[in-house]
Amino acid sequence: MKHSSTPIEDFKTMIDHAPEFRKMNGRPFITVSYAQSLDGSIATAGRQQMQLSGPESMRLTHQLRALSQSILVGIGTVLADNPSLTVRFVDGENPQPIILDTRLRTPLDANLVKRSDLSTWIVNGNHDPSDRNEDTFKQKGVTLIGCKCDDDGWIDLSALMDILAHRQVNSIMVEGGARVITSFVKLKLADLFVITVSPKLVGGLPVIDARGFKTVSSLKLTDVYYQGLGADLVVWAHPDWSH
Repeated sequence: MKHSSTPIEDFKTMIDHAPEFRKMNGRPFITVSYAQSLDGSIATAGRQQMQLSGPESMRLTHQLRALSQSILVGIGTVLADNPSLTVRFVDGENPQPIILDTRLRTPLDANLVKRSDLSTWIVNGNHDPSDRNEDTFKQKGVTLIGCKCDDDGWIDLSALMDILAHRQVNSIMVEGGARVITSFVKLKLADLFVITVSPKLVGGLPVIDARGFKTVSSLKLTDVYYQGLGADLVVWAHPDWSH
C-alpha cells in the first residue's frame, strides 16, 4: 500500500482500474473485507451476530461498499444476520448485492429480498425449480443465477467469476461469512484484504475454517498498511500468491 496517499484513495484508484483488471484476468477485482476480534473470531461460538467494528471503522466499511460495484455474502450470513448490505454512513450508491445460496434457502422476507432499489442476485446450484417457487422469487424482484457446484457441493467460485465477468462486474467486495471467506482464499480469489481488528477477546467462530483450508498452510501478506480508526486497527494488505 502506498504511503503517499491515504489507503481509501489507493482503493479508489484500484477500483477505477477494475475494468482493465477484469479484461486482463477474466474476473472481477476482489476485496475481502471483514471485522474480527483480537483472537480471530468473527462471531460467537454459536454463530450469533455481534458488533465488532466501532463507528469509525464501520464508516470505512461503508466507504468500501460505496466504491465497490458489487457486494457478496453467503447464505449463512443472510440467515444469521439478515443484512441489507446498503451504504448508510457515507454518500454513495449501493453496490449490487449477491448471495451464494446453493439450495435456495434465502427467506422470502429477508431484507435483501425486500430491496426495492436493486434486484438481489441469488447464485444457486442449478437447482430443481420444484424445490422452491422460482416465480415467487422473481415476483419479489430477485434475479436467480444458476451456477455449477464444486466437489464439496458448494457454488463453484471459479465458474461464478466467469459468470460475473460476462455480466460486466468489475469489482466485488466479499463480506463473509467464514466459509465464504475461506473458499475465496483457498482458491486464491482475493486481490486485497481490508481487515478490521477489534480490541476484544471472543473465543468464537474463527474467520478461517481450517477444514476447508488444507491446501495452503499460510498466506503471506504484502504492502501492509496499518490504520488506526477509533479503538480499532484496520489492516490493508495484498496477498502474495507466489508462495
